[in-house]
Amino acid sequence: MSKKPLPQDKKDECLRLKAIFNSKKNELGLTQEKLAHALEMNQSSVSHYLNGVNPLNSSVAASFASILKVDVREFSERLADEMAKIAQAIGSSSAKESNVIAIDSRRKAPDSNFITIPHLDIVGSMGSGRTPPEHHIEVIRDMTVHLDWLKTQGLSYSNPENLAIIDGDGDSMEGTFRNGDSLLVDRGITEIRTDAVYVFTLDGDLFIKRLQRMTGGSLRMISDNPVYPAIMIEGAQLDRVHIQARVLLVWNARKL
Repeated sequence: MSKKPLPQDKKDECLRLKAIFNSKKNELGLTQEKLAHALEMNQSSVSHYLNGVNPLNSSVAASFASILKVDVREFSERLADEMAKIAQAIGSSSAKESNVIAIDSRRKAPDSNFITIPHLDIVGSMGSGRTPPEHHIEVIRDMTVHLDWLKTQGLSYSNPENLAIIDGDGDSMEGTFRNGDSLLVDRGITEIRTDAVYVFTLDGDLFIKRLQRMTGGSLRMISDNPVYPAIMIEGAQLDRVHIQARVLLVWNARKL
């Protein structure tokens, strides 16, 4: 399945970032290989961001900005505003002082008041489904979060070690979250305990959708974007639904 092209505004963000990289790489002694190493990504992932194949999100943008020694606002007003909202939600005067800290993926949380959440190189479809990775899943980076911040969000989760961040793709959940949003998920939830948004596979495709339990045991797969009709999952098809995680939060502090 070919990947849906990015909206022009998000592609423009990537191209502005690419222009900044090209203008500063000699000054900073950077190559794309060195940039990938600093970001703890492979070169393919970096190329996809710089060339507008994958949308930027707040954590990726912050990492690029830190390495290139620029402000996120220089290439993305949208993400700079999102990061400011995160900092405000945490009660911090700036994103730099907030309880959400981008760190090297090999480092551990600084103390017991923090937890380290991996940002996984997985893109879940909010449209017609994506093929899940069959190979080792790469950790793009880790995010260290203060436990108090999770408490302020009112989140309920199985275990801190089960938390992860993945990215969504598509517009069928528009209204709840958007194409390219990073999502906090609980991988310890592998069954439908309540009607909620889940990451799941169905007939080999990976989805991020709202699942509603119906009388008789069937499931209603709901796209929050009203343009897309709900789909019933019933009968033998129910055995082919495998819950991978529950979505808890959009990584801009919008609780689900």
